[in-house]
Amino acid sequence: MLVRNRWVILSISMVAQVASVSAIFGIPVVLPRLREDFGVSTAQAGVLAGLPSFGLLLTLLIWGLVIDRVGERGTMALSLTLTAGALGLLWVAPGLWSVAAVFLLLGAVGGPVNAASGRLVLTWFAANERGLAMGIRQSGLPVGVGLSALVLPAAAEAWGFVGAMTLPALLALAAVPLVLAMPTEPPRTEPSRRTPAPGQKGAGAPPRSPYREWTIWRVHGVSMLLGVPQVTLMTYAVLYLVQEQGWGPPAAGAVIAAAQVPGAVGRLVLGAVSDRSGARMRPVRALAVSGSLVLLLLTLLPAAWPWSAVPLVLVCLVLTMWHNGLTFTAVAEIAGTAWAGRALAVQNWLQAISTTLTPLLMAAVITVAGLPWVFAVSAVFAAAAIAVVPSERRPDPGGATSG
Repeated sequence: MLVRNRWVILSISMVAQVASVSAIFGIPVVLPRLREDFGVSTAQAGVLAGLPSFGLLLTLLIWGLVIDRVGERGTMALSLTLTAGALGLLWVAPGLWSVAAVFLLLGAVGGPVNAASGRLVLTWFAANERGLAMGIRQSGLPVGVGLSALVLPAAAEAWGFVGAMTLPALLALAAVPLVLAMPTEPPRTEPSRRTPAPGQKGAGAPPRSPYREWTIWRVHGVSMLLGVPQVTLMTYAVLYLVQEQGWGPPAAGAVIAAAQVPGAVGRLVLGAVSDRSGARMRPVRALAVSGSLVLLLLTLLPAAWPWSAVPLVLVCLVLTMWHNGLTFTAVAEIAGTAWAGRALAVQNWLQAISTTLTPLLMAAVITVAGLPWVFAVSAVFAAAAIAVVPSERRPDPGGATSG
């Protein structure tokens, strides 16, 4: 029997998101073991961790078309199955270059889950519920990273890097039956934001592209800029605590896992607040301001006061996580139902550019100035986002059927 309750469908999409996130973003939390197993430097390990994001770049726009034309259920199930298969290839990868190729493939096949589950929120939830619903769905990222940080470092110590990455593969396979329990098509009671109502001039015409306006481009730009500090923290926080503060990998992973709880809760709270106020982007500007300041403190204070390193890492991890649900909701509402799959795929694709280029940029920063200065460079990108945040506009309300 197919599941038709919108909250159950949201829960399933979150499970799928956690599975996808743990596969792609679980790699950074086991970078110390990856570095040991393959004999690479810190900078090289960071570049390897960015390869899945480069794979995302190659395929995300195509996946967006597939989502809008085929539907969410089949696309998500296929992606999760291919993700598990890509991780399985690590067992037969003979060397570093083949592992790099697997990471690239992992990103190429793992991209559509985020966009597809975001489109489900738009089509199943009314405007006054979407901020909360998207916040719940987007909490899949911190939950996935948190579970990875809690489990994978210890698994890597026991079984090695490849053995640890088998766990996300099993989780992806376990999520496939749940995804297949969803309906093939969500209810379509809400017209596209740009589609005229029946009887009006232009009724039945194709919905107008949201990319003819600057607003959606500015939301994309904010996401790219704020993605730099987010990816920097996700990639280098464990290495920073191990290399600069002398922590063991499991303990450092536990610190990262601890940050995911307020990271996830904050996305829910900000989503619910935005539903009441209608402001999706004003909180994002506040996050950019506070994030840039705290990142600068993380760069400078631990050199004088080592005890400040862990609290500042935790605060930075949390602040850099909170914007995603708001920006994804804004993109989906600006695009409307007919364009949501493509627009969210573009959102993911542009964020993947940040995710791919950030480790390359930070590898150069580490080589020139040292690991702590990656946080100062991240602060510059967060500060730039302040100016890019678009002015607020309340989207047209829409309804969705309830289950």
